[in-house]
Amino acid sequence: MGITRQGSARPRVAAVVPTYRPGDDVPHHMRELISQVDALYVVDDGSGPAAEQVLAEVESAGARIIRLDRNRGIAAALNAGVRQALADGADYVVNTDQDTLLPAGYVEACLATFARANRVTRLGIVCADRVNGQPSIPTWYSPEGLGLVPEAIQSGFVISRETLERAGLFDERLVIDCVDTEYCIRVRDRGFRIAIAEGTDIAHELGEMVPFRPFGLRLRNRTGAFEYQYHSPFRQYYIVRNNIDLVYRTVRRHPRWAAAVVKRQIGPAIDAVVSGPKRWRHLVATLVGGVHGFFRIRGPIPAGLRRYLTRS
Repeated sequence: MGITRQGSARPRVAAVVPTYRPGDDVPHHMRELISQVDALYVVDDGSGPAAEQVLAEVESAGARIIRLDRNRGIAAALNAGVRQALADGADYVVNTDQDTLLPAGYVEACLATFARANRVTRLGIVCADRVNGQPSIPTWYSPEGLGLVPEAIQSGFVISRETLERAGLFDERLVIDCVDTEYCIRVRDRGFRIAIAEGTDIAHELGEMVPFRPFGLRLRNRTGAFEYQYHSPFRQYYIVRNNIDLVYRTVRRHPRWAAAVVKRQIGPAIDAVVSGPKRWRHLVATLVGGVHGFFRIRGPIPAGLRRYLTRS
């Protein structure tokens, strides 16, 4: 594989995939991916012995397995793989999740987008045009006609080596959630741009859709029950905390973006508290996450709170 600029050597492309308790579909996803890159680093984020059979299948397909000693979060897992990829000479790094399936030709299309960009554009990241068929509508266009976006999900990122060296790696203090958003903001603040690879469409699990039942009531319309995207109380803590953290970091430089984040998070936070089977835990996760975000408390969730939010 590989797209080259005229007169230049073929770039070396590596992929980094964090795993945590990987399912049986992961080896298939990795076999599809490894055919598109020069090296594949699968970073297992402390899954333990239960994941060994799946990881063995992935390794037999040609991936290099990096095992973290404990669950450190997606940012740390991505960084472990990216550091190794850069040390091994990668010119571009593809980041994707274990539940994402990149179609044939995806990496090639992203490299072709990089090849179209001129130096003035300073293209740093190329992402998918569509996720599960839903389009990433460009906010701007570069002089050469590339569709540019302010942010995107990290699954499907193709990042240039220069961007990683100048903008740095992912913020491990966030652990999970908002990791990609923070990185997109930082990349843009360093003068790089994020473009879509036109015509690409990746399959990615975005979360569970469940019926909206405020305080147990069933709400329906002509097409059926109202639904919302459900996240566990554990995830809700990080979503609330990290979004508040990012608002504090960016409100002076990007006030409109910060206001949009507040607006788009209020509804889901209310949905989580008033609906679902664990409303009290969602309330605790939202309140504690809000307090921790306000006081800029970062890093892994406190052990006692984690036990309460995740108990069966």
